Amino acid sequence: MLEENSTLVTQGLDGTKIKTVPTEIWKKFILDAKQQGTANEWYLNDSMMWMKEHLNVGYFPQGVAISQSKTIYVVKGAEKDESLLIHEYGHILGYGHTAPASSDIMNPVDSLRVTDHRGISSRFESNFGEYYHKVLVPSERKRAIPGLVAAGLVLYGWLS
Repeated sequence: MLEENSTLVTQGLDGTKIKTVPTEIWKKFILDAKQQGTANEWYLNDSMMWMKEHLNVGYFPQGVAISQSKTIYVVKGAEKDESLLIHEYGHILGYGHTAPASSDIMNPVDSLRVTDHRGISSRFESNFGEYYHKVLVPSERKRAIPGLVAAGLVLYGWLS
């Protein structure tokens, strides 16, 4: 389902491909995997899925790594999400998910990924060098600007 509906974004030096998948195809893939029992992560249980669908609280997966084909599939629009791509590359390298409370890059929930003790980020950068520097770094800078502005305003208000 994913391969025939995907678009190649880039390919790393080690042959790993990053591909995007349209949103509706992606949702169907995840829900089918859940129903078939091939996706059994805690964030895909019925109550978590209900909360995400009805309250927009929680997490819905944005990417998957298929080690056999060395392919990372992400939902269209997530191809510039550095944390997600590095996380999925970690799966290609053979790493599994960490515990939900962990801050490691291999945590399944993006907002909890803070640390990288295994050096997966630097391995990703080396493998996807041009894409990393031309696409991901500028994209991450844009994401950081609102937070920096808010922190500056808070600091200004505090010092005034």
